[in-house]
Amino acid sequence: MNGKVAFKNTLQRKNEGPLLFVPFVYGLAAKIANIPLREMVGDPTYYAYSLEGAYKLFHYHAIINNFDTTIEAESCGCELEWRGEFENPVISKGCDFFKLAPEDFVKGGRIPILFEVSKRLVMSLGREAAIVGVLTGPCSLMRSLQAQGPDAVEDRIQESISFVGSFLTRLVKSLCELKLDALFFREDLLEENFLGELNLYEDLYRAVYATLFNIIRAYNSYPLLIVKKLFLEGIKDLHALLKPSGMILCGRRLDEGNLLYLKDLSDSLKICFGLPLPVGVGSQDDLWEQLSVIKSFVTKQGPKGFFYTSDGEIPYHVSLEILHELMGKL
Repeated sequence: MNGKVAFKNTLQRKNEGPLLFVPFVYGLAAKIANIPLREMVGDPTYYAYSLEGAYKLFHYHAIINNFDTTIEAESCGCELEWRGEFENPVISKGCDFFKLAPEDFVKGGRIPILFEVSKRLVMSLGREAAIVGVLTGPCSLMRSLQAQGPDAVEDRIQESISFVGSFLTRLVKSLCELKLDALFFREDLLEENFLGELNLYEDLYRAVYATLFNIIRAYNSYPLLIVKKLFLEGIKDLHALLKPSGMILCGRRLDEGNLLYLKDLSDSLKICFGLPLPVGVGSQDDLWEQLSVIKSFVTKQGPKGFFYTSDGEIPYHVSLEILHELMGKL
């Protein structure tokens, strides 16, 4: 069974085999290809070559098309500052996005290159590996834009969320037309404040997410949330609000009791979970201990809707030997 089939089976909670691995490889791909990240993401040939090269080196099960939360902000008109050679940029200046039309949003910044790279990945590797689009979620994108222009955005909060929703709707539809296997929405920027932000404007955000998720499912794909430091007890409430197909639980170290609780939730809510392995985060002992706990639980309980992921983006400076050793143990 190849990665693409195993990925779909996992999202449908039907995976009978070993847990698959969906790592967040982005700056590391540029480092492996020896191409500065800014140069990589500015050229679709370099970009696709780098992501394909990292996949072929380690043979994980799904390829993400990016892991950079400034992509959408840049297309809104924000200015960026590039720092390290293999590090993501940061927003250096805000923008007035109220005059921007959704069709112009998907033509701006790096989004056209992202479309081309996603298309190439589907064509070259889409038969053997899952190809996953990663987007900044509505709540996190709103807060990123607000941080650079709080007066303009806060004074027109309902209109702002509506604009962000229209931008992401256009982006999601365009990505779905490329036949991606899933779309991951990053709300990990807000960490434990995500639920608070969501509840603050619940009706507005829920309507945006409902539209986005309905589009994805209409294309027979799957919407997942990337969250960070979310209390496990909050999963039911979050699922009731947004009804994602799955959640990736970054910033958590899981014990057997946590895993049993997640398995029960997976069965009752019909949802899958991405379990983070601290690759390049903390000590190697932490990585092997967490892997041992999860593997032991999987052997005993046989969950069908779990998969491994990295705990956020794998640092570009991680030892490649560790990754090779990890893939051998999975």
